[in-house]
Amino acid sequence: MKDMKTQIADTFSELLEKEDLDKITVTKLIEACQISRQTFYYHFHDIMDVLEWTFRRATHELLEKSLNESERINALLAYLQFVKKHRKKLKRLVDSRKWYQIEGMMVDAVAVYLEKMAQSRPREVQVSYEEMQIMFRFYACGMVGVLVQCMEEGKVDEERVLYQIERIITGKVFPGNQEQ
Repeated sequence: MKDMKTQIADTFSELLEKEDLDKITVTKLIEACQISRQTFYYHFHDIMDVLEWTFRRATHELLEKSLNESERINALLAYLQFVKKHRKKLKRLVDSRKWYQIEGMMVDAVAVYLEKMAQSRPREVQVSYEEMQIMFRFYACGMVGVLVQCMEEGKVDEERVLYQIERIITGKVFPGNQEQ
């Protein structure tokens, strides 16, 4: 049996599959969950809190799947497949009036994902902690931007996007650029 927090988040996710975020209210969510308002507020502050918790949980699940991949490109493929699977919900988030807040949550989630991936491959990342934090934020902003752009275009050429992201992350975009 699911715990209540998971049940609320799963029901929220189901609602988001069917309707825009701006139309999902606490009242609608508690009716769908068949719980009291008090139960909802025991677990969450508001709808955006449910969304943020759902992002953290999804990031954790995606991270577990990605860490099981031996090749970086397969881990990136797991990320893109996740985006593709949840495209409809993500599009509804992008179209929300709360997009600015949601974009920050998405960037935070992707930055955490990238940081955990880097921690699993410490030999591949040889920069200071401060540089690494900036690098994760930079890549996270870029990946969220690419995600939004791909959703606007309507379809994703996974192979092309994987190749490009992998080249950016590994620094192969400027192969002749060697430190002096």
